[in-house]
Amino acid sequence: MHALVITSACESSILSACSMYTLFLYSIIMQFTISSSTAVENIALEDNTATITYSGGRAYDYAVNDVTAFVTSLSKVIESGESIGRFVNQSVKNETLQRIAA
Repeated sequence: MHALVITSACESSILSACSMYTLFLYSIIMQFTISSSTAVENIALEDNTATITYSGGRAYDYAVNDVTAFVTSLSKVIESGESIGRFVNQSVKNETLQRIAA
């Protein structure tokens, strides 16, 4: 977790006060366990990285250009019963997912 501290300037007045704000930027973590696919077992997302575990246990990390769009599309594929392997393959081809070198 990362924290960003923002402080405001203080004025010497009874009505004004110094303020300090701490904003916590949390990692986005999502996990999709896939039982209906013969090619993909699991997709885990943390921040802008998707870890895809294929049948047989091989796992690869991919950078995700637009996490919201990827999750929305993946959810639709899962709900409709479409091929998740085909979806992942297409996402790699159109560079929605970009393989991170090991």
